[in-house]
Amino acid sequence: MSSKKTYHHRINAQNIDFRKKISLVSLVNLVLGAAGNNADENGFGVLNLMSKNHSWVLSRLVLDMNHIPVENEDIDIETWLEKSSQAFSLRNFRFLNAQNQVIGYGASTWAIINLDTRRPISLDAIETLKRNIYDEMTPIGEPQRLPDVDGEVLNTFRVKYSDIDVNNHANSLHYVRWISDCFSIDFYANRTIRRFEINYMKELTYGDEGEVYVEMKNHGDYYFQIVTREKGIACRARLLFDKND
Repeated sequence: MSSKKTYHHRINAQNIDFRKKISLVSLVNLVLGAAGNNADENGFGVLNLMSKNHSWVLSRLVLDMNHIPVENEDIDIETWLEKSSQAFSLRNFRFLNAQNQVIGYGASTWAIINLDTRRPISLDAIETLKRNIYDEMTPIGEPQRLPDVDGEVLNTFRVKYSDIDVNNHANSLHYVRWISDCFSIDFYANRTIRRFEINYMKELTYGDEGEVYVEMKNHGDYYFQIVTREKGIACRARLLFDKND
């Protein structure tokens, strides 16, 4: 067991998009996998919590990358819990290439819910959390609250069977997919993701239908809002792109 742990990955065909770069969904999936593995190893993972009828839910995530890994590239994802309050824990990430150079950072906030009431519980009740704090900040700080969006609808969705995870709601990766799919192949051919931020606000469950609103607030800087008829605003996000040379 280790409060701070590094997980190695080789980017393979199932992780990449048509540009042979890791897709945003795959990158987020690797990040969540590192978080889950480290929590499991330190005694407060999903399986441990579910034995008490509790589970982790992701609240906010930010990824800031100065390089997007490509096919067959080896990367390491380092992760640790920086701090934990009564309501949320802050988990950080550092991305390194094969030469041990930093290629990006991430930060995330998490809550624990009771699976019957769907209400958060106090993290103070999870004794192993406090014992596994590693007090180290990253340059990007904590994930921030994102602003309201006044844009146009660029994608629609309906939550189906394959979207539902063990918490009986739409898995967080599907929100990322709905956001990513707002843009065309040609759009992505000329751009690289520099920064991704997301705020999860409402649980989406089977049958929920929604729209993804998009607003470009500055050049290459896009903000998103996922809205459903029954539940209102379910999520806000941001994608900042660099233009390819």
